[in-house]
Amino acid sequence: MVLALVCSAVIAAGPVVEETPLVPWYVPRSATLGLFINPPMVAPHVRLTWEAAIISQPRNDLIWLVSLGSAFGVGTPRPMTEHYQHVILGGFGYRSDRPLLHWGFHVVAGPVWYRAAYLPGVFYKFESRVLGYLEGRVQLGLRLTPHFRLAVYFGYASPFFFAPQFPGNIYVGGFDTGLVIDWR
Repeated sequence: MVLALVCSAVIAAGPVVEETPLVPWYVPRSATLGLFINPPMVAPHVRLTWEAAIISQPRNDLIWLVSLGSAFGVGTPRPMTEHYQHVILGGFGYRSDRPLLHWGFHVVAGPVWYRAAYLPGVFYKFESRVLGYLEGRVQLGLRLTPHFRLAVYFGYASPFFFAPQFPGNIYVGGFDTGLVIDWR
């Protein structure tokens, strides 16, 4: 009896149709063009992000994501002459898609490698350090096609701690805003 019930349920379910992803797994799912605001310096940055659903529903996805990116400081405070920051981040987020509206948020953490250079002869030495880093972001945009989204985002990023003897770490991260281009 149980065997007949199970067999009829399997037959009634029909064939399993697997959805083919739009892009292969190794291609990033989104690109970000952003700006860290940490007065008096701002730092334009670019990120590539890979993400996949942990739990997927028709309009909602709980996701994991991994991001790689770099930023460079503009308007560095004197006596600083250069400031760069590079990140590898991983974490979790949420994405929701309606017919036209796309929104979501995520929290990621990982190492940030920053470099800060100073004018010759000043008290500060060249800095090249790796710190723990945390970033949170909210995004809102349009779902232009079933597989293409364009969104603006706002967030904040910061190292886990600041060391006063290394002034370059004060300018890592900051308020963050920009544009996300997402394809799936």
